[in-house]
Amino acid sequence: MNSARNDTSALPILLAVLAILVLTGMDAIIKGLTDDWSTLDLVATRYTVGALCCIPLVMVQRPPRPSAEMLKANAMRAVVVLATALLFFYALAKLPLVEAVVFSYLAPLFMALLGRLMLGERVSPATGIAIVLGFAGVLVIAVGKGLGTMGFGADLLGIGAALAAAFTYALAMVLLRQRTASDHIAAIVTVQNLFAALLALPLALALGDPLALMLREWPSALAIGALGTVGHLLFAEAFKRAPAARIGAVEYTGFVWALPIGLFFFGEWPSVAALAGAALIISGSLLLLRKPKAA
Repeated sequence: MNSARNDTSALPILLAVLAILVLTGMDAIIKGLTDDWSTLDLVATRYTVGALCCIPLVMVQRPPRPSAEMLKANAMRAVVVLATALLFFYALAKLPLVEAVVFSYLAPLFMALLGRLMLGERVSPATGIAIVLGFAGVLVIAVGKGLGTMGFGADLLGIGAALAAAFTYALAMVLLRQRTASDHIAAIVTVQNLFAALLALPLALALGDPLALMLREWPSALAIGALGTVGHLLFAEAFKRAPAARIGAVEYTGFVWALPIGLFFFGEWPSVAALAGAALIISGSLLLLRKPKAA
């Protein structure tokens, strides 16, 4: 493998951790808006404002003009990204912030598998154990919610959306890793935001009122678009430098950021089941940090 694509230093990991911090902050702002605005309005705002935030980025970095093949590949990835946003934003509306993030910890496990299947990246045998631990953690959280005073109820839909978002997110990140081998990072992020906005905005205008959201909540809308753009720029640089499984393994740091945000801004105390499930999922993700033995 190209050494430039397999940077074993701490830099790719630090970039990914910073990206997760930025995107967790974005998720917290979005959760604060879910009581007043629909998921579709929030998604359309996220990518429309994100596309506008990419204008100065393109003007400064001046990436090469995208080819037809690049546009087609990144447009397909934008569909996956949009599906992820719809699913995860819906999950944020149904679940406490920490629990929604905990379910996203299955994404690193999916990334390891998809990286192997789609990119031929070698995966440690520990991946099998990590998958078992990850799913065990999800089951612990789900059972814990079912035994609570509120039961499953509508939360079951939130759990399903969060799990589906974890898979589509992993697919989007592996496709991102694939495209960073040939495409300029600024172009990737710009095309992603632009195509996602073109898909989401017309639907939101027909069924909701995203323009009212952008006007009434303009500081939050600007923060959502800017944080989303910066977060994906950082992720793109990290995935350009290191294999999908290695970068995905640091997704668990989102729990570190989500815990104080959920506690101080939303008054959400994580349940014992959430903490126990998170511990299992984090353990599985940590196994992915182990370097495979040389053949």
